[in-house]
This record gives sequence, structure tokens and C-alpha cells, in this order.
Amino acid sequence: MVGVLIAMKVRVLRHSIGGSRAAGMVMGGLAGLALAVGTIVVAGLDGDLLAAVFAVWLFGWMLGPVYTGGGDESVRPEHFSLLPIDPRKLALGLLGTAFVGVPPLVSLVAFSALAVYAASFGLAGFTVALVAIPLMVALVVALSRLMIGVLGVAVRSRTGAILAAFVNASMNVVLNQSWVLIWAAIQFDLLSSGFPPAFSSVVRWLPSGWGLAAVEAAGRGDWLVAAAALLGICALIALALLVWSRLLVRRTTTKPLHWVPQGTGRDLPARGPVGAVAAKELRTWSRDLMRTHLLWFAVFFGVLYTLVPLIIGWWGMLPWAGVLVVVMAAATSANLFGLDGTSLWLTLVNPGTERAEVRGRQVAWLLRVAPIATVLTVAGTIAGGEGWTWPWTLSILAAVLGGGAGLIALVSVTMLVPVTEPNRRSGNPLEAGAIFGQVVLMLLLVTVTAVPAGAVAYLGDALDLPVVSWLAVVAGAATGAGLTWWFGRLAHRRLASKGPELLGLMRSGGTVTPGSGAAALGRAKVKLPAGKQALVTFLWIFCWIPLFPQGLVPLWTIWTGGDSRLWFLALHLHDPWRVPVAVAFVALGAVMIYFGTVIPNWHDRADPAITHEK
Repeated sequence: MVGVLIAMKVRVLRHSIGGSRAAGMVMGGLAGLALAVGTIVVAGLDGDLLAAVFAVWLFGWMLGPVYTGGGDESVRPEHFSLLPIDPRKLALGLLGTAFVGVPPLVSLVAFSALAVYAASFGLAGFTVALVAIPLMVALVVALSRLMIGVLGVAVRSRTGAILAAFVNASMNVVLNQSWVLIWAAIQFDLLSSGFPPAFSSVVRWLPSGWGLAAVEAAGRGDWLVAAAALLGICALIALALLVWSRLLVRRTTTKPLHWVPQGTGRDLPARGPVGAVAAKELRTWSRDLMRTHLLWFAVFFGVLYTLVPLIIGWWGMLPWAGVLVVVMAAATSANLFGLDGTSLWLTLVNPGTERAEVRGRQVAWLLRVAPIATVLTVAGTIAGGEGWTWPWTLSILAAVLGGGAGLIALVSVTMLVPVTEPNRRSGNPLEAGAIFGQVVLMLLLVTVTAVPAGAVAYLGDALDLPVVSWLAVVAGAATGAGLTWWFGRLAHRRLASKGPELLGLMRSGGTVTPGSGAAALGRAKVKLPAGKQALVTFLWIFCWIPLFPQGLVPLWTIWTGGDSRLWFLALHLHDPWRVPVAVAFVALGAVMIYFGTVIPNWHDRADPAITHEK
């Protein structure tokens, strides 16, 4: 059974790896290998530190399925739902398939640090380490499969979708705000003084620390403790498989639970076509688990992102919680029409309703996002802001609300990403489709919409004229309203002219051939060569490092007179080099974004089939 499923996984990977997936696999493997080598280096420093790093690997495997959208399930349990297979045998076979891929190999290298650590415990400790290393890899893989099973069942309800959004947002915040944790470690001098005893005890008692316990016990000659630690790992693997097998039965024999709201949508008077569409959209936002997950992800991300700096006593991020929620909500809502699947035909059979369809969706999105963002902005500014921050936060909030409402409509009809039909989804709201590029582009575009309001606020502060500063709020409201109207107008005009092609793209799932009529809508059907795809993926993933952390953030710190240097390169330099270096980083990030966008366009124009079609 295990051999058959592993052969199936290998065959699937052989025929599916290519383009962006291959590039992502290579880049992810290189990044993971670098972290694994770092883990081996840590093994020569301190046992508590190694236990903490092993705990990070454990939780990375457990939370990875949340971050990556359900994990790699090339061989899905649903494929075997009609076969008379014992769930425990199926779980064991699927666990075997989980060892096929790059992540298990990288983890094997990382946990090899245990052998390096065991070198100081003699032959006995080294021998136990050789036994513990594969067990640790099997443990993290088994717990990862268990987490996928829990997600597959939990997110079939509204509460589960919200909880999954919280976990997803938490992991994203930790990855984006890791500099805060590093600075906290430096500030509290943890590298030299060591971890607090309570923290050391926790990381030692976690399952990720049982291998270290076995090695240390063997080094002391305490073979009973060493055997207990190894047997504990085996027992936990068996327990994870048993629980997972039960979850597989429930996953393959039950349907998603849909929460039916009371009154949602009816509270908005359906006055005219726009009101009717807005009321329909509000009901959809409440009932669709995927939309519920994406909306709450944006809320949790904005709140947690601004709370993490409190660890080092910095309250200055709190006023921007509402703005971050709006930006992330716009980014995750940019596939608005794609999430509805092929239901677009209902609009196409009623020509002339395109304007109401777009405007209604914009109104519904604003009604969902604006109240939450406004409350967070006001509360955050009261808690962590000063007098001068009010014009900044309110003006930028108004600008990004309007810009986001316009961009979600325009991007949705120009860069539509086909996803699974709503009635065919497994119930997992993490399966939102290949929207990473769309999200990254939206984060940049929505941020740009705040530039005019920010410029007015800056002018008011520079001239020390509070009246001019408060005019930024008017500028932000005007900019937001204008962008909502203009982008919405472009969107409903494109929907009217390209509606059949969009429907064809959604029906094909992004597999339309270049010679078809939908070829001009996107580049999903024209695959880039592996080298170009790897370059584009690299540009989009790493462009944010020079643009924001090494560019815009140092410029803001220099302008506000802050003295924190942290890991920002420009702040470690002396005048007059600080500003030019920060500006150079911003330019580098912008250039990376530019080429990440135009390289696929150049490839499309160079493609003979596309050229002939046009």
C-alpha cells in the first residue's frame, strides 16, 4: 500500500512540476537548506538554543499547511473515499507519500544537528542521535499530516475558518515581524545570559526536545531515560497516525457545514440594482467560508502586526492597524469575480447590468471593511499616537479605503485567477487559488493610492501648519472617492466587453490554450520557461526587502529623527550617505517589481501564438 501511494506521488510530481511551481520548489529548498545549515551551526553553541530551534522546526511543520494553503496534497484522501481501504492503512500510506519531496530532505539535514550536538557525549550519545534523527523527521511529518487533517475538518465551519485565519495571520506576522523578536533577544541580552529557566524547561519538554533528552541521557549512562524519550517519540507518531486516520474518515464522508446568517444582507435596503447586488454580496461574504477566512485573515493580520512591536516597547505601530487591515483586505479580495466561479453567466445573460454588478460589490466590500478599519484606527491612534498622527492616519485610511474599493473591482476583471467552483470545494477555505502574485501586486497598488494624502500631510508638518495637515483628510477622502469611481468605471466597462472571455477563462480553470479567444486575458495559459519563471518568482518574493525594510522604513526613521538602527543598513551609516543609500534600496525594490511585471509581458508578446491571435 505504501509503495503504491509513493509511486503515485512520484508520478504526479513528475507531470506537475514546472514553471512557477518548480521555481518555488527550488527557491524554497535553497532557503530551507540555508536554515538547516544554520541549525547545524547552532548545535555547537548551546543545548537550550538548539532545543528552541528544533521547536521552531516542529511548529513550522505543523503550521506550514496553514501558511501554504493546506499543504502539499498531490495524493488526496478524497481519491480513495469509494475504495474499501482501512483508514489506518490509508493514513500510513499517505504518510509515506509525505516523505517524497524537498521539505523532508531539508528537515533531515536540519535534525542532523543532533549528531553534531551528540559528539560531545561520546559514542553512546552519538549512537542514540543516529536513531533519534529519523524518528524526529517522522514525528514532524506525522504531526504535519495531523494538522492538515484537523484543518480539513475544522475549516468546514465558520468558526473553524476564523480560527484558521487567526493561525495563518499569526504565522505571517511572525515571519514579517521577526526583526522585533531578534531585537528583543538583543535588548534582553539573551545570547549571553541564556534563556530564562522556565523557557528552557518548556523547549526541553516539547516533543522536539525529546531527541536531545535521549542523547544527553545516553551520555550520562541513564539508558532508562534515553529509551523512554525514544519510545515517547514512537508513541506520539503512532498516536498522530491513529487520530489522523479517524479524521480521514470524517473528511471523506461528511460535507462542509455552512453557517446561515440571520438578517445579514436584509439590513441593507435593496434600492435599485446596485442595492440588490450589495445585499447579495453581503450574504455571500457571510456564508462563503473562503471569503470569511480571507476577511478575518486581514483583520487578524492588521491587529497582530501592530501589537508585536509592543514586545520592545514601541507603540508607534498601533495607529496604523486599520490601514493595514484595509490594505490586506483589498489584497485578499482582488479575485472577487474569480471566487464566484462561473456564476458570471448570470450577469452576461442580462446585458447592461455590469455597472450595478461592480458598484454593488464595491459597496458591499466597503460596508464590510470600513467600520472595522475605522474603529481600529481611532482606538490605535488614541492608544499609541500623538496629536500629529491624527491627520496622517485618517487621511491615509480614507485614501486606501477608496483605492482598495476601486482596485478590487479592476484587478478582479483584469487579472482573474480561476479557482474551484463554490459547489465543488472541499470546504477548505485555504484553497484560494494561485493568488500570490495578485496579492503582492495589490499590496503595492493600494499603498500607492495613499501617496497624495501622505504628501499633503507631510507638507503640513514640514510647514508647521496644522490647517494644511488636516487638509490631508480632505485630500484622502477626495482621492479615495475618485479612485473608487474611476477604477469601478474601468472595471464595469471591461466586464461588459470581455465578459465572455472571463467566463471562458473561469470554465477552463486557467488551462485555455494560447490560440483560444481567452488568450489575451492573462498569462496563466502561457507558461514561462523555467529560468524566466525562477527569475520572476525571485523578484516578486525578495523585492519587498529593499523596498520596505531597507528603504522606506529607514527613510521614515531618518525623517522622524528616530535613533533605533536595528538591522536597517542605511541607519548604520553616517551623513551624507544615509538618505542616498535608503533611496537606492527603494529604487532597487522598484526595479525588481518592474522587471517581475514586464518579463512575463515580454514573453507573451514574443509568443507566436499570442502575436497571431492579437
